Amino acid sequence: MLCLQSETNSEWIDVACANTESILVDHALCEKKAAAFALALITRYPKRMRLIRDMIALAQEELEHFDMVMQELEKRGLTLSKDVGNPYANALHKFVRQGEPKRLLDSLIVGAFIEARSCERFSLLSKHAPTDELRQMYGSLLASEAGHYRAYTDIAREYFPVEEVRARIKEFADYEADVVKGLANQPTVHG
Repeated sequence: MLCLQSETNSEWIDVACANTESILVDHALCEKKAAAFALALITRYPKRMRLIRDMIALAQEELEHFDMVMQELEKRGLTLSKDVGNPYANALHKFVRQGEPKRLLDSLIVGAFIEARSCERFSLLSKHAPTDELRQMYGSLLASEAGHYRAYTDIAREYFPVEEVRARIKEFADYEADVVKGLANQPTVHG
């Protein structure tokens, strides 16, 4: 799916479906962080107009998703928990090269992979979540997540040669596959 080299371990599906409340809380935190990441890119690259326009749209959509998941939490009498970080995202960020313009390219690719993995996980939840309501909610997010992946990769191709982008995505794909294999099947979106 998209740029992913490996599939989610099937055991994650069982853990996720048995811990719906944990997944929902983590999902809300992920949507909030996705919006914040888009805004951080705008702050870091204020002269990149294509990036700014696309990240404004992406941040707005991520905030809409955050609101949707927050409404689901409220219906269930749940609240957000403290955000303790995301081992998956942290591992991807460690692979980002320092120094521009490589940092920009790698940051865009990190965003693409997080969105791609979210899309894959939401696809699984759209088939296996324990209620019709949750299956519909996760199914409704698939196109957006794929679109976010595309936004990040399109911006990368706008600012970098296509072959350079393709090669770096391949390097990230191999690295990300190893990261996913090492995950402990936690009841989190990227766990």
